[in-house]
Amino acid sequence: MRNNNYPTWLVPLEVGKKLKEIGFEEPCVFYHDENNTTSPVVVTPNFEEENLSYENRNLLSHQTSLPVWTEVFTWFRKRGLYGFITFDNTYPNSESETFSFEIRKINRKLIYGSEENSTDKFNCYEEAREALFLKLIDLYKTANQ
Repeated sequence: MRNNNYPTWLVPLEVGKKLKEIGFEEPCVFYHDENNTTSPVVVTPNFEEENLSYENRNLLSHQTSLPVWTEVFTWFRKRGLYGFITFDNTYPNSESETFSFEIRKINRKLIYGSEENSTDKFNCYEEAREALFLKLIDLYKTANQ
């Protein structure tokens, strides 16, 4: 589903499905409808800038809510998991960018840091954001089994 026309601020369908699996039931403006073959993303009815319509589309088996990334991370924060993406500028003269992420509890206790637990270097913010999301899913599932 990733293509040049898909907005980077909206979660991909794969992410929306993972959120649905763990009980994400927040109202969203955008959603995917398996029965709609003309468009991968559908906007809730009455989409007007002044009067957005937010609905929980995860209640129906053939629909998946597609939140924006900020809504996803807000959902995890409400459950006590705080994710942070940082720009690593260890080498000021370096020509490449690297990013890392951390997950902390509300008391600032470090739960996971990508630098300490992985050999992966994220070359762009979007890669770090997706890796952070996957780790948040993993931690949430483990805590709620």
